[in-house]
Amino acid sequence: MTKKKKTELKENFEVIGKCEAFYTTGKIQFTKNGLSILSICDGHLKCFQIEDGKTSDAVERFEGEEIISFLLADDDDTLVTASKNGFMRQWQLSTKTLEKGWKCGHIGLVTCMAFDSTTTLLATGGSDSTVKVFDIMRKYITHNLKGGKGVYSKVCFLTTGSDYYVFGAADDYEIHVWNLNTSEQMTSLKGHFSTVTDIIFLKENTQMMSCSRDKVFMLWDVTSFKLLKTIPVFETIEACFPIPEKLTLRDVSFDNNDTYFITAGDKGVLRVWSSLSGKCVFEQTDSSIVLSEDSNYQGSLITQALYVSSLQAIAVVTFEHNIILYSLENFAIKNQFIGYIDDVLSIKFAGPKDDRIAVATNSSYIKIFDLPSFSCQLLKGHNDIVLSVDVFPKHKKILVSGSKDNNVKVWFLDSDAASVSSVYTGFGHTDSVTAVCCCRGKSHFFASGSEDTTLKLWEIPDTVPLVAVKLLLAPYKTVKAHDKLINSIDISENDKFIASASQDHTAKIWDTTELSLLGTLKGHKKGVWCVKFSPVDLAVVTSSGDETLRIWSLVDFSCLKVLKGHEVSVLQVTFLSQGTQLISSAADGNICLWDIKNNTCVKTLAEHKERVWTLTSSSSEEYLVSGGADSSIIVWKDATESEKLSKLAEKKEYVAQEQELFNLVHDKKWTKALGLAISLDKPFQAYNIIDEIIHKHDENTLENVLHTMREDQRESLMKFAIEWVTNTKRYYPAILVMNFLYHNCDCEALLKMTNMQKYIQEALPYLDRHFKRIQKRCQDMQILNFLLGQMGPE
Repeated sequence: MTKKKKTELKENFEVIGKCEAFYTTGKIQFTKNGLSILSICDGHLKCFQIEDGKTSDAVERFEGEEIISFLLADDDDTLVTASKNGFMRQWQLSTKTLEKGWKCGHIGLVTCMAFDSTTTLLATGGSDSTVKVFDIMRKYITHNLKGGKGVYSKVCFLTTGSDYYVFGAADDYEIHVWNLNTSEQMTSLKGHFSTVTDIIFLKENTQMMSCSRDKVFMLWDVTSFKLLKTIPVFETIEACFPIPEKLTLRDVSFDNNDTYFITAGDKGVLRVWSSLSGKCVFEQTDSSIVLSEDSNYQGSLITQALYVSSLQAIAVVTFEHNIILYSLENFAIKNQFIGYIDDVLSIKFAGPKDDRIAVATNSSYIKIFDLPSFSCQLLKGHNDIVLSVDVFPKHKKILVSGSKDNNVKVWFLDSDAASVSSVYTGFGHTDSVTAVCCCRGKSHFFASGSEDTTLKLWEIPDTVPLVAVKLLLAPYKTVKAHDKLINSIDISENDKFIASASQDHTAKIWDTTELSLLGTLKGHKKGVWCVKFSPVDLAVVTSSGDETLRIWSLVDFSCLKVLKGHEVSVLQVTFLSQGTQLISSAADGNICLWDIKNNTCVKTLAEHKERVWTLTSSSSEEYLVSGGADSSIIVWKDATESEKLSKLAEKKEYVAQEQELFNLVHDKKWTKALGLAISLDKPFQAYNIIDEIIHKHDENTLENVLHTMREDQRESLMKFAIEWVTNTKRYYPAILVMNFLYHNCDCEALLKMTNMQKYIQEALPYLDRHFKRIQKRCQDMQILNFLLGQMGPE
């Protein structure tokens, strides 16, 4: 009979990956090398790395400043930002160095910017109906251009021969043109009846094309400023640009004498137009951005589109702050990035190796992230926000989701296609599907809970359809489970029991065969947010808005334990370490690791800033993923073993250093010995070394040793001296160290050392006390000498 291996308790988790928001407002900009995306998120300029999915601050933050617009020059390094307080700054992006700052001069916000071809002049369009031109090399305003009315949406430079022009489109729907040589307004191009969203120059800057939200394109002759053609496009246009040279589209042949351009707008598709015929020659048919007819969204589905030459791709920014890269071959999806995740509601590991996660956010799309790169795939199918997802543990390629559209859907994730459609759709709930849970064994059934208070069981056919068609599912068991909405459901490891948790303050245990009620768990004072079965024991755990965790027996449905420690609602909980530990998340962003045996919280993980809605572990329990209201997904790794090895290595190194210190003292190598004592942070050993130097040698030897000390070592000695000077038996070495620093260091340089002023202030009372004590002893000695002299030789 083999001895059962003892379960190793987890003691800590460390962050190994993080997916967070990097885009919320304004326009994005790719760096010329295509490696990074610059965008504004919550008033800060962010830099998103495409290869590894990491987000960082692009420039230094200034307290109280909110960046509202930015522009990166063609050199990929000169960056200008404009803040809400009217202050502009010029940066060197590669080093995040602030080169200069100035007031924008606008009465209001800077809404758009443009560099000239030499990156010398900067044009800014504001909300005060003016355009200003700055010489950023000489640091002054060269032009203050007036003529437009309202907020400017676009400014740009044009150079023709010796003439410099600035074009600006404002809320008056006109495109205003100024000659910088004369500082006069040349003309105003009229014709649009809504905001002009983009301006592009064609045919060696002899023609200009403007697009607008009035659903038309206008082609202009720049030399005469005459309108050549108006092209209706029948949709609100947010961006346009000429077709890339390597663009290849199915069934489309391009005429070299024609000029083609791509549009993107409220329909959510890319379309290619001919400027000669004024007709659409190609329209994207499989766009993942297009919403269903049931959607209530009224805005533009695409907010920005641009060609990224270094990536040979077309970048599209969607209304949900997603960034999609399309290849130049029939607009096939190359990559997708999530700029703003919103509230993360549900997460589950997917894939045979747990190398993917399925995520439900405040969106009708399900996001499938690859780990660790966080490259994303969007699953389109639901018509409203997806609230819950789950994956079959024995069939990691099958995903189940529940949504506010009252439906459940079954997805198969083993397809290599860029867009995966759901195969089965389950109808039957009359309200939002708030929870889904897949069976743990080899069967194919799952359970769903809803705001309609019912619990339903569904079964998926064993064979997957060869053709991707949409099939309907119907529940084979239904029961009214609770009096209020169901927050969570779970299925036991043997697939015999189902647990449901509700806002009615209860959790219930059901039989999976007939959905008959076996027991009700009563005791929580507020709604129960989560319920989970123990993987090994006849027990379940529940978490509640009453700030507690409770462990219940499945034998008599009694409460076995109450775990207290959270100070707010406990939203999620799950078992770890073969049922000997729990990990829970709360509304304050804290994640707690519990030891069930001792009823104690052994570790608190405080990486999230807001409530953590969802928490899940991989099959091996080596990894955790959490997500919440702070729009971030965090991947954690079990650091217990690595921390033990690290502590063991530190202990071995510490013992070796102590032995080395002993050898150095024995060999009277005072300088190295004192330096090692300082690095080991051993004030008592340092005192013994200095005391031995004083007694066995002299103060000059001590000074020679102190002369060789580095500045940081002298600062540490000063810190040690503060500790020694408080003791009347050890004050003398402390005074010698302070005296040496005073006489051998410049006073100003001394005070510039970290915490040196604090150390001196702390030492003064003790130095004064020692001085008075020595002074009194000297006086006593003088009296004693006087008395001895008066007594005479007798």
